[in-house]
Amino acid sequence: MAAILKQETMKIYRLILALIFLLISGLTFGQKKDNINPYYNGHLSEYYNPDQTDFSKEYLLLQLESYGKDSNKLEQTAIYDFSPIWLTGNWEQNGVIGSNYQRIQFHIDTVTKSVKNPYTYVVIGKSKVNNNICNFKGVIKLLSVFLFDSCDYSEYNNCGGLFANYTFYEDSSQKHSGIYKGTTDCTFYLDIKTNTIQLDESMRIADGYCNRSFVGTWTEYKSNREKKCIWGDYRLPFTFDFDCGDGEMHVCDKYVQNGWQTYMDGSEYVNVGNGKFEIKNKWWIKKSE
Repeated sequence: MAAILKQETMKIYRLILALIFLLISGLTFGQKKDNINPYYNGHLSEYYNPDQTDFSKEYLLLQLESYGKDSNKLEQTAIYDFSPIWLTGNWEQNGVIGSNYQRIQFHIDTVTKSVKNPYTYVVIGKSKVNNNICNFKGVIKLLSVFLFDSCDYSEYNNCGGLFANYTFYEDSSQKHSGIYKGTTDCTFYLDIKTNTIQLDESMRIADGYCNRSFVGTWTEYKSNREKKCIWGDYRLPFTFDFDCGDGEMHVCDKYVQNGWQTYMDGSEYVNVGNGKFEIKNKWWIKKSE
């Protein structure tokens, strides 16, 4: 009986979190302008052309609207090191590349704050499409930083959000390599005890969770062909008919065959106990060809 009550309590807790998140996302994701939410793919085609390749400018504009007249604290926060928020550790980020929403996976190995420019961060990582793995190196350049004493959506005080541009260059000597460019954002919090910036994942168990979204393009070196490329934590913006999920991201049947089968059936994960899962194949550890 106790176990059942605990399960029911967790269900109610998740429901409350989901409702809070949906309310906040209504404010956060551009609802002030024609009720446009770049993560609510069902209505996006009423405002944007799904065949458009680059949505980085639109994404930045919609997201910045959520902060209204709140002042940009870019200069005041220059003393902090934001490097930890982009690291993927023992996990990965998933995304789409191309009009067929082919799965692309990302792992960011290291991030280092530039000694010359406090708003620039040097990023080193790997990307994976099917069995093709490429090393990349580039920069994230901060555009805006917002910091608040408290947030309704966060379990922390001193929470905030940032916006930045990114440019990542894959190793041109590797197969199917190119350049990633676009806009990214992230929610974070300031740890008062350590005086450090940390990734804010307070809403991670809530339906509709999204964070560290990268919205832009990938341009192949060899052909100079440009493709849509969007990745991040969980739900992805501007992906239109790709996501059929209600609460969690659920890849629509027509796109599952494009690298999403093991993601959907869960076979790429292993249960390590206590309700935690890990990725079986840590592909980023392997040497790239």
